[in-house]
Parts: sequence; structure tokens; C-alpha cells
Amino acid sequence: MSRNPESSNTAESKCLVAELPHDILSRLPIKPLLNCKSVCKTWLHLMSDPFFVRLHLERSPTTLLIQKTPFERKESTEMLLVEIVEEDISKPFYIEIIRLFPTKNFPDTDVRILNSCNGLLCLYSGDKSGMMVHVCNPVGVHRYPVVNTVKKFDHHLAFGFSSVSNQYKVLQTFYPEKDKTAAPCLAEIYTVGTGQWRSIGNAPYRLQSLDANAFLHDSIHWIEYRSNSIGFVSAFDFVSEQFKLVPLPPASQIHDGMGRCYPSSVGVIKGCLFMTNGVCIENEKFEIWVMEEYGIKESWTKKFVLSNLEVQHYVSYQPLYFLSSGEILLCEDDESIGVYVPKLKRIHEDKFYKGKDCFLVTAHNPSFVSLQDVAKGEELTVLRKSLNSAAAAIADNQNVRVDSCP
Repeated sequence: MSRNPESSNTAESKCLVAELPHDILSRLPIKPLLNCKSVCKTWLHLMSDPFFVRLHLERSPTTLLIQKTPFERKESTEMLLVEIVEEDISKPFYIEIIRLFPTKNFPDTDVRILNSCNGLLCLYSGDKSGMMVHVCNPVGVHRYPVVNTVKKFDHHLAFGFSSVSNQYKVLQTFYPEKDKTAAPCLAEIYTVGTGQWRSIGNAPYRLQSLDANAFLHDSIHWIEYRSNSIGFVSAFDFVSEQFKLVPLPPASQIHDGMGRCYPSSVGVIKGCLFMTNGVCIENEKFEIWVMEEYGIKESWTKKFVLSNLEVQHYVSYQPLYFLSSGEILLCEDDESIGVYVPKLKRIHEDKFYKGKDCFLVTAHNPSFVSLQDVAKGEELTVLRKSLNSAAAAIADNQNVRVDSCP
């Protein structure tokens, strides 16, 4: 009986695909990986395998997720997933942009970015009656709606993960009454998959606005300002479900003449916590300190001093991304993203990103974490029925090469 060469080639191709090492696939950028998922069922199943999901998450590069936020709007606007690719320190970096669309990648209501954790994105929407919190994977197929929160005062939220219980949780802090002196600030936790909020008592450190990349060691971090306008680095541990303060650098290491520290933002660089310290306003400078051993006060080290910034004009700066070349991407008042060039000692005149409106930005590590596994038996909303639409959504997005600053 003659052998069909076409069927033989198909069988061999399937065999090669099945044997393709997880190690190779897990190192690919997110854009080609999304295209790979829609090639065939074999690849789709391979990239849904828990071992691959774990391996890819460990290696997933940090991207920037940008959402335009015009002042008046009734529905969601598209988001930009920006991956920064550095092939060689001597060559220009380039960016790959994936456009994410309402109904396909996230809910089509007026949602806004809260923060990201392990590739899952937390969004919120709301009005005077309360808030709705959504958890979704922008490169997945499901959205998980968290239950409504009733009307609260000075209400803030944060999303995180416990590596001990392997659970995702939403934290909220709030005052039960408009008069903040009438009752203490309270805290509640929503564990994704349980279907309800539960009280964890008083909140000694209340949540405030979250920076772009502040989740580390099972904890979310933020700058909390007290009535005297002095900032502290506060944190919440999603394992112990306890609030804590992160010690600031020893006063003897702060060189503003008076040993005072003015933290303005917090984030993560190469697995370490960092904070910015605006100690030299008169010289238009601020410092970036890195805590090389988490929780150890003496391990704070001043790594960068940024000069010639418009600190006197009350422009706020938030470090978003540290390039191998030493350049730093800075968010400037939620209006633009600039590139600080150390050898020029200033921000380059060409902006990395500048929109017509204000925008929200968060660090995001794309992953294939399945909400079906995370939410267990709870009902999920399907955002799109096929991954082919994901591939179609990114097909017309081309790479953009960015020349190194002179």
C-alpha cells in the first residue's frame, strides 16, 4: 500500500510541535506567542499546560500597559501593551505595541486600571452608589467580575497574590462614615473564587494611589502621606493579611543637610524595592534608593541621582522602566513618558510616549494564567469566543524602533 506523503508530513509536523521544548517557547515575546496559540490545537494545549504557564510567568518581561483617560467618557478606551525589546546594549531598543480593545480584551464599561499582578489585570468602575471590580487576563478569554462594593468614603483598592495559599485577593480600605474622625479606617479582603468580602478589622495604614510597579514578596507597597505631608512607605502582605511599614533609609545617609527623607514613589527594579526621594528641590534633583535586602533598613543604597528636573514646578516623576543602557523611563504628571539620559543629565526632548489626554500606566508581566483555575467554580464572563480574534487584533501592529538618545 502506498504511503501518502502529505499525511506523513502532517504527522511529522505534529510530532515536532508536541516535542517543542517548553523552554524555547517560554522565552518568546508575548506577541509571537499569541500568534502561536492560534496556529493549532496542539500548541494551544501546550501553552495552557500548568508547567508552561509557570515557566513563562517566571521569564515574562515587564511591559507597560497604558490606558488613555479622557476627562469625560462613558465607555472604555483601548489600551496599549508596550513591550520594550533590548537586543544589545550597543543597539537601539525597539518597542512592540499590542492594542487591546474593549469586549475583546477587557470589559467595555468605563473601567480604569488599578494594578497588575502575575499577568492578571485588576480594573474598577463605579459611581456614587459604589464600585465594581473586574479581574481579567488581557491576553486570555475570560473576565471575572468581583462583587459590587457599596458606597464608602475615601475608598481605595489594591490587587495582589498569596504564594502560600495560591490565591488572588483584592484589598479595600475605607471609612464607614463621611466624618473620618467618627470611626477608624476599615479593611476588607475579597479572595477571588469565594464570592464575598470579609472584614480584617481596622486599617492602621490606609491605601492611597498605587504606583506603576509596586508588588513584591507577596506585598503591595504605596506612599502614604500623613497630615504633616511627610510620606511613608506602607505595605500590605497578602499572605499574613497584615499591614506594615517599610523602614526608610537611615537618617545619617540622607544628604539634604537635615537627614530628612521625602519618598514620592515606590516600585521594583530587578527584584528589589526602590523608592524615589525628593531631597534636593532647590537643585531640581531627586534620588532613587534601592533596598537590596527586603525589609532590612541598612540595605538601602542610593543608586541614581536625577538632575535638571522640573521639581520646582511641581511636576511629579515616577520611574517606570530601567533600560540596560542606564536610561530611565519616567512618567511625567500622567501626561507623558520621558527618557532620562544619565550622560546628558536631563530628560531627552523626544518623548517616549505623549498622548492628547491624561493616561494611566502600570507595569504588566503578560502571562497565560487561567482565570478558570483562579476563580474555581465561580461564574466567568467570556470576553471573546476565540483566540483568533486576539491574533487579528495585533496583526496590524508593527514594531517601532527607537533610536538611542545622543
